[in-house]
Amino acid sequence: MTRICSVLIGMLALGALATSATTAQAAGCSDTWIGPGGNTSAPTSGSWGVPANWSTGAIPGNTDNVCVTGTGTYTVTVAPWSLGTADPNNNGANVNSLTLGGSSGAQTLYVDGEASISNSNETVNNTFLSMAAASTVNTTGTLELDSTAGGNPTSGTPASQSGGGATVSGGPLLNYGHIVTQQEDPSTNPGAGTFFGLYGFTNEAGASVQINTGTLTESQANTWTATNDGTITVASGASWVLTPNTFSTASFNNDGSVVNDGSITDSGATWAQSGGSVSGGAVVLQNAATLADSAGTASFLQNYGTVTITGTIPAGQTVTVQGEPYNSGGETYYSITTSLDGAQLVNDGTLVLDADGTGNTSGGAVYVTDGSIQNNGAINAEVVDPSWAVHLQAGLANTHAGTMTVTGGSLDQDSGTATTNDGVVTLGPGAVYLLDEAASFVNASDGTVSPQLAGATSIGTFQLSGPCCNGPGTFTAGGTLLADLTGGFLPIANQEFQLFALTGGKFTGTFATVGNSFTADYTKEAASPAFVGAIYQSTPPAPPPVHVGSILGGHGKLTLALSCPAGGAACATLSVTARVTEHLRGGKITAITARKKKKAHTQTKQVVIATAGASLAAGATKTLTLTLNAAGKALLKKYGKLTTIVTASSGGKTLETATVRVQKPAKPKKKKKKK
Repeated sequence: MTRICSVLIGMLALGALATSATTAQAAGCSDTWIGPGGNTSAPTSGSWGVPANWSTGAIPGNTDNVCVTGTGTYTVTVAPWSLGTADPNNNGANVNSLTLGGSSGAQTLYVDGEASISNSNETVNNTFLSMAAASTVNTTGTLELDSTAGGNPTSGTPASQSGGGATVSGGPLLNYGHIVTQQEDPSTNPGAGTFFGLYGFTNEAGASVQINTGTLTESQANTWTATNDGTITVASGASWVLTPNTFSTASFNNDGSVVNDGSITDSGATWAQSGGSVSGGAVVLQNAATLADSAGTASFLQNYGTVTITGTIPAGQTVTVQGEPYNSGGETYYSITTSLDGAQLVNDGTLVLDADGTGNTSGGAVYVTDGSIQNNGAINAEVVDPSWAVHLQAGLANTHAGTMTVTGGSLDQDSGTATTNDGVVTLGPGAVYLLDEAASFVNASDGTVSPQLAGATSIGTFQLSGPCCNGPGTFTAGGTLLADLTGGFLPIANQEFQLFALTGGKFTGTFATVGNSFTADYTKEAASPAFVGAIYQSTPPAPPPVHVGSILGGHGKLTLALSCPAGGAACATLSVTARVTEHLRGGKITAITARKKKKAHTQTKQVVIATAGASLAAGATKTLTLTLNAAGKALLKKYGKLTTIVTASSGGKTLETATVRVQKPAKPKKKKKKK
């Protein structure tokens, strides 16, 4: 009988077992590598399976604490040695602990994946390095796992079974040096990859894991944890798969650097992104994986099954949820689900919800469920094919800094959840934001809803429905309605657009501001069809004038209290001028007044002594200060006080005038000298 052993493995980490030393010697080495010739101080390269290469004269066993720590540069090869040895069942190395790396040089432990024949004449297609207790790779050490694929068959092994995987298991393993994995010919035997079956793994700062070719699979029969504080690199064409075994849990904590030039798939483990970085391609999340996010730069892609996302998506990070069909229990499902695990997800980065594919075979819907989102960044709902939709079945608080964009297709808020908008929600041309089954949308005073219009029928709309069981969807107006013309579209005068379709839902309230040359129409709520619309005006309404409150004089300056009415557009620009009248006789000034006075033999001259301008947004207030110009300062210095007329105007029209007095600036008080 032929038996092909497939061992799935995991790259895991147990940080509590970290040691401060970068070159650690296991306590009480029971067997030490001396190599061919028995040079204990500077051994040479050779095979693990030769008894004479060890200090005890025997191949290390499962109770030995093994040390490969002699100085120099050499390689120890672990391979099957099932024939012609004292241990015919040995398909690799099985020890209690391992310390790899000496005080100088470069020491490599090479695990050569080959097939071999056991004493029951079964073909075993993996070479193992198994460690029961805590083990260490020091800074000078390199652990290399090589899946030979085609390979070199061990004596007595059929050529068809010559390839084999390379596996390291047990642990925990602490890496201060280098780990390299490769598969020499993935096309010959793609199942013979490299495997980590470690229940604890830490890649320390300065250490590296290099996945050069083929696939490194991380799995373990029991719970495992891995931590990366160093660098993990997946080369172009290579792949890394993280997966827990059935009924076990697994987690990978990234505080270091992950370079993804190939592919990384988390198939059920928890990926904790807590401060490190992922560069290159996105980490793919599948099959009950969890993203526990909090910090660092990275991109993640969910494209299969149900995935949980918790914590905070930080600024600069992108998480994409892509609807794709998947198989489970022999059935095909055309949707994927992102669970928020009953908590609030904070988005400071970019969350993309993408109902992807076309038709009923290649696409899929996206569901976001079980919790709520506080959006301080960007949420982009993208629907490639209208056969599918994005279903928002979680509460949403779109804050003042948040943006939400629905690009085509339908975003369905359809499970009684509530959205509050203090930011900007944009609906692309043809996009629909559906509210039903008691879902609600409140546009708060700082919120803006912006339906885009690319044609008479190509508009972004809200649809308020009440199709079934839990009550109608509701929209509460407030804040700003900013219909946005796009693609060069220009409506005709007084053309109306049905932006809120009322098919059983409820619309309440009014918008405080309606911009971009539109006015809101709330009169069609009982029409057939019922809607709330926006009417385009051919000539934009004139901006309202600034309200001028008090105009006051002072010491060397003038002040005006200004305000702009709320609920409309920004106010027109205001201009303010202060003037005095010089009365002249024989070319000499005889008096300074605010206004002209007719006197015999007297000439008058208008002199501007201060100017200023102001622009105010809707609802804003401002105190405008006018400082005297050079002419005004000279007159004030000569006469001590000036009576001036102040004029506030906008668009060529005078809004307010007042006569006020300006005095010399008060002199600062002299400090008394101490006796």
